[in-house]
Amino acid sequence: MARQIALALQGGGAHGAFTWGVLEGLLAEVAKGSVELAGLSGASAGALNATALAYGMHEGAALSGPAAARNKRLAEAARAKIEHLWGTLAQAAFWGGNPFVATIGLSPSWNIDESPAARFADVAAASLAPPDIGIGNYLAGVMRTVFPDLPAILARPEKGIPTVMVAATDIEECRRQLFVDGAVSPDALKASASAPAVQSVKVDGRHYWDGGVMGNPPLAPLVDHMRTVGCDDLLLVTLSPLHRDGVPRGPRQIMDRLGEITQSASLVHEVHAIETLNQLIDAGHVKAEAGLRRVNLHRIEADADLSAMGITSKDAPAWDFLVHLRDLGRQTFETMWPDIKASLGTRSSWDTKSICDQVLAR
Repeated sequence: MARQIALALQGGGAHGAFTWGVLEGLLAEVAKGSVELAGLSGASAGALNATALAYGMHEGAALSGPAAARNKRLAEAARAKIEHLWGTLAQAAFWGGNPFVATIGLSPSWNIDESPAARFADVAAASLAPPDIGIGNYLAGVMRTVFPDLPAILARPEKGIPTVMVAATDIEECRRQLFVDGAVSPDALKASASAPAVQSVKVDGRHYWDGGVMGNPPLAPLVDHMRTVGCDDLLLVTLSPLHRDGVPRGPRQIMDRLGEITQSASLVHEVHAIETLNQLIDAGHVKAEAGLRRVNLHRIEADADLSAMGITSKDAPAWDFLVHLRDLGRQTFETMWPDIKASLGTRSSWDTKSICDQVLAR
């Protein structure tokens, strides 16, 4: 019997191709019938990955074939759609003249933080409007190619295809906005991936920035959905390092780490809330009924590897780099999945003590 899990996918620009590799590994489990995806949430690149997965599954569901092979068709169509997404993004960045695409190919470590292109971008950011080079800049053309009928496709209910939740940040109201299934439009995806320093996107009269500002990725609404469908396991794929050795010193390093902490703040607080409820349920203070269920938390990450690539590489969706990230994601999945799979339905495999509140008393 397939084990239901929900996926929360973090944003991180081109580093989102790491999640592409993780999803390839997970979709192999879907094809075998051992896993069923109950829901997806994401921000920025995480929203793009989530949308591509669900959109591809809908395309697979429309294909004819024996019922026994349906899971395999869904998984293969989803895998192909995610690859189509990243291939189209790489092509758009190349033809769009993104200076980091060429620069990153010259660095054997993929870290281009000290490259001339990165230094020029720093100067421009200090004195001019920042150059619009992020993934959000290419989305309009990319989505016409990859998601030609987006709202209508995701609006169709289909057995075995997960609900999709895309987060954006309402600039004027200081709140998280969720776009779910048929509300996930091209504009909603552009809003979720719009860098605050560069642009905002208008959707139904409201102005939005990157969803990662207030939910990278959003967990609470996904947990509510999990309780509705009877799913106990939540798998997070994270891109922004929660741990870094040492204290940043220079201006670039300080701003980079501040950005990582800011983008992870909502994640840390939502994980803490989930763990607090888990502890109350485990201690018998709260009964696991009336919609309240224990949530087993799992995480796939490559903090050390992604940290070593620096911050500027997030804006460099060169194909060779994306393939490297995909392969890293697939390898990481293969390493971490056995322990996660063994714990599904019974316990958390992610030890969250390091990010939950620490109290010092004297």
